[in-house]
Amino acid sequence: MSIEKDVEKKYIDDLERQNQKLKKRKKKRLLLLLLILLLLAAAFLLLNFLGLGLGTGKGSKSNDSNAGKDEPSSAAQVTTTAEPTVYVDIKVSGSSYIYQNQVKTLEDLKSTVSTMKDNVVIRITDDNATKNAMDDLTNMLTDSKRSFTRTEDNTSSSTGESSADSSLSDSSSQKDND
Repeated sequence: MSIEKDVEKKYIDDLERQNQKLKKRKKKRLLLLLLILLLLAAAFLLLNFLGLGLGTGKGSKSNDSNAGKDEPSSAAQVTTTAEPTVYVDIKVSGSSYIYQNQVKTLEDLKSTVSTMKDNVVIRITDDNATKNAMDDLTNMLTDSKRSFTRTEDNTSSSTGESSADSSLSDSSSQKDND
């Protein structure tokens, strides 16, 4: 039995040694990977600092390339300004579409939307709209590759509050008269 225990003990010791070697290898690999990443980051920063690569536009600073040109070098730079975003409102009430205070069909809206510029965002207002009408409109806008946002119309609740407020003020003025 002691031989079996000795063999078992040696086997367990060998397994532990192999596990320790694997752990050391993993640590070495991790350190090597971190070192490589650190070197890549340093090389990237150095290239960026020197103005090489990544299209920073610094390039060569000599004016020899512009010697035969009449234009100054700053004229070669093109600056573009983005147009501001314009919002266009479309109100969906029930199953009808209202654009610029006129009831339109979905086909009319499609032709109108197709003529709009790219900086136009459609703002869809839901005024108790049917699900099919909203889905049809959003699908049409998605198919037309037009950006849009959805909002809900809260005018019905605000008018209810204002009428309640006015009735309260009427009743208070009547009490003052009595």
